[in-house]
Amino acid sequence: MSKKTLGYGKHKIDRHDINEVVKVLKSDSITQGKIVDEFANKVAKFCNAKYGVAVSSGSAALHLAVKSLNLKKNDEVITTPITFCATANSILYEGAKLKLVDIDEDTLNIDEKLLQKNISNKTKAIIPVDFRGHPAPLGEIYEISKKKRIKIIEDASHSLGSIYNYKGKNFKCGQNVHTDLSTFSFHPVKHITTGEGGVVTTNSYKLFNRLRLYAKHGIDRNLNMFNKKKRIGSWKYEMFDLGYNYRLTNFQSALGISQLKKIHFFMKRRKEIVKIYNENFGKFEFLKTPFESKNVKSNFHIYTLQVKNNKYFDRYDLFNYLKSKFYAPMVHYIPIHFLKFYKKKYKFKLGDFPVAESYYNQTISIPLFPSMTISQIEKVIKDINDFIKLKC
Repeated sequence: MSKKTLGYGKHKIDRHDINEVVKVLKSDSITQGKIVDEFANKVAKFCNAKYGVAVSSGSAALHLAVKSLNLKKNDEVITTPITFCATANSILYEGAKLKLVDIDEDTLNIDEKLLQKNISNKTKAIIPVDFRGHPAPLGEIYEISKKKRIKIIEDASHSLGSIYNYKGKNFKCGQNVHTDLSTFSFHPVKHITTGEGGVVTTNSYKLFNRLRLYAKHGIDRNLNMFNKKKRIGSWKYEMFDLGYNYRLTNFQSALGISQLKKIHFFMKRRKEIVKIYNENFGKFEFLKTPFESKNVKSNFHIYTLQVKNNKYFDRYDLFNYLKSKFYAPMVHYIPIHFLKFYKKKYKFKLGDFPVAESYYNQTISIPLFPSMTISQIEKVIKDINDFIKLKC
């Protein structure tokens, strides 16, 4: 029998989750229904936001958030090079122009000081990414943007439950006090999962209605369309705009509702593991453990261990050693400007974003998820310890 691989992330599904999904599967409505809206509303409430729209993926959430801003061709949208390609793709889907700004070497989020220098008259939106679950400097970005009426979309795919403090007050990621919209992903490696799925939160009723419309083909049906005198019944619907089939299902939403009830346990367990990792890996001069600002409470979506430049080993060595020990480590992320499509389209070159490039060359994501056992945690620590002893 082959050994089971330990990945960098994993969902945690229990009997209650399964029962809630089965309950919907046995009902008359498994696709669209009230449970979808209930899930979206619960996510919005958890984030202290007014409105939520559930969609089929985090990528769909990003696309609809950008589309809802009604950008014009070649409007400029700024984001970070350290993110999944879906962030950048959502900009191009709407005919806008991508502009990248380098990251802060500690938080690994967009550098707000560089951001201010890169805003132009063409800049219409900014998409800060809460990478690793560590909130981006949302308050600072809001202050930079508000005078020029630049819209802000928080890519909160990693940060459900994370908190940041700005000017003495605490805010939740997705609360939209300093942003116009926030997007979440519920892929299996995220804090909660719906298999695939996402939610957009906003405090704008106008944006909320646009999002709902775009997520269901641009189609709406309501009582005002029905008319007994004109012999128009409840079959009537209307298409108001060009939309997409980005709908989430009832049974996925039932799983999401069940998972959301356990979010505080999931975050607590992740922080416990991070503390153990930091205490052990922080002892090595060649390793850099994840940074957490004093003004944030991160949910720790992923654990990024950086291998500092040294004469004994590099990230490649550690990555392959862990693979030989039946781990499935990962690198988050290949910078956007290194991807062939974007490199060709925008003529990006090596050295354009040096901090992001340095981080990318050193980073590796190691196992971090709530269902990790003590023995699994100890094994990760032992194996990395053994690797360093072997190399040094």
